[in-house]
Amino acid sequence: MQLKHRFPLFFSFLFSVLLAIVMLTVYYLFSDFRKDEFRNRLAEKAKSAVKLLLEVKEVDRQLLRIFDTNSINRLYNEKTIIFNDSLQVIYSSLDDATISWSKEELEALRKDEEVFRRSGDYDVLGIHYKFQGRDYYVLVSAEDKPGIRKLNYLKLILIGASIIGTAVIWLIAFVLSKKTLKPLDRLRLQMQDITSRNLAVRVIESKRNDEIKALSHSFNQMLDRIDKAYKSQKEFTSNASHELRTPIARILMQLENLSSDKELSDHTKGVLKSIAEDAYQLSDIVTSLLLLSKTEENGEMVGLQPVRMDEVIFQAASLLSRSYPDFKLHFEIENRTDHNLTMEVQGDETLLKIAILNVLKNGYAYSDDQVVRCILEQTESTIQLTITNKGKVPEVTDTTKLFSTFTRGNNSSAIQGSGIGLSIVRRILYYHKATIVYNIPDHDTNQIVINFPLGKI
Repeated sequence: MQLKHRFPLFFSFLFSVLLAIVMLTVYYLFSDFRKDEFRNRLAEKAKSAVKLLLEVKEVDRQLLRIFDTNSINRLYNEKTIIFNDSLQVIYSSLDDATISWSKEELEALRKDEEVFRRSGDYDVLGIHYKFQGRDYYVLVSAEDKPGIRKLNYLKLILIGASIIGTAVIWLIAFVLSKKTLKPLDRLRLQMQDITSRNLAVRVIESKRNDEIKALSHSFNQMLDRIDKAYKSQKEFTSNASHELRTPIARILMQLENLSSDKELSDHTKGVLKSIAEDAYQLSDIVTSLLLLSKTEENGEMVGLQPVRMDEVIFQAASLLSRSYPDFKLHFEIENRTDHNLTMEVQGDETLLKIAILNVLKNGYAYSDDQVVRCILEQTESTIQLTITNKGKVPEVTDTTKLFSTFTRGNNSSAIQGSGIGLSIVRRILYYHKATIVYNIPDHDTNQIVINFPLGKI
């Protein structure tokens, strides 16, 4: 998950949890407040009733019941029962008033002085009252409908506030996160655009003195070091290749002169021929390294022209046939579009010829019958070149490694080579925005698939 999503999610979740805790706290505090307030009202009611009954002689049970029934402070479904020390009912506000309270609980009330509990929809309060040395027990029960209604209303308000608050904070967090991390997204896109072709490009540093500016500055410094090392490596490769070509050419010339001497024995001529083959291989390696250095030095390809791929293949095959007379090419052209065949790509004809020549040479070298099959297909957006040969396949799990420099498969032990050819092919195709993959479509079958984009690169 990206940071711009993870940060608002974490912040919003944390805020939601804290908001829920605050809302629950407010709800339970108000619930306790309602309970305490109603308990005090019940206590006042109970004490008033027992005092009127016991201390005011003019008030009898019937009159007290009239007072309870017509009191302006009467509670919802209020019921009052008074017991004497013998646990006998001496007063009941209603004839059918019943309060579930056992004798054991009344006895326990003498020790606790006051007990409050909730029974169904009713709040029940029991108090112990002493008068003239005798014990009296007063039980009052009622429904706190206004308080419960307020509590329920508060619960709805808190739930609604939690939902709205959470939604608002999530929206604000995502908007602020996206806005705050937008410079980081721009920096990421600039970094993605930097490749080996444009190491001289630098990311734009922010004007604000923040962490993103420090990151941009550090990245530019790293690019400076990489560009310097990259240029140094290319310069060394180019210079070394140039310096090596001259002595190798002299060695080959001297070997040819020696081989033409008729006085030499056949054994000596065979040795000279073997040395010459090694020298030619060394010359190929140096030439390949020089070409690789030049393609990397050019950076962006410029001056590209339309090149017919079928003509490039024929020219490369003709060059290969001069060195290997037994080379055979089976060539086919297919059209997968409703348009006429063009077979043209934007590129450098010389470099493309070198790339195709290397692929055909590899196909010939690793073929059991010296036959290379080539299919050129045109689609709506690409020109696909498929080169196949019958021969031993390499045992590799990651076929992309075969295009790395100096990498050879385990099927190349008896074949001369340096492991540079396919690397050069990949570099040349990379600069032409083309792709290359190696497949094993069948037993003892090697296949190279190259896709060229149509139109301008």
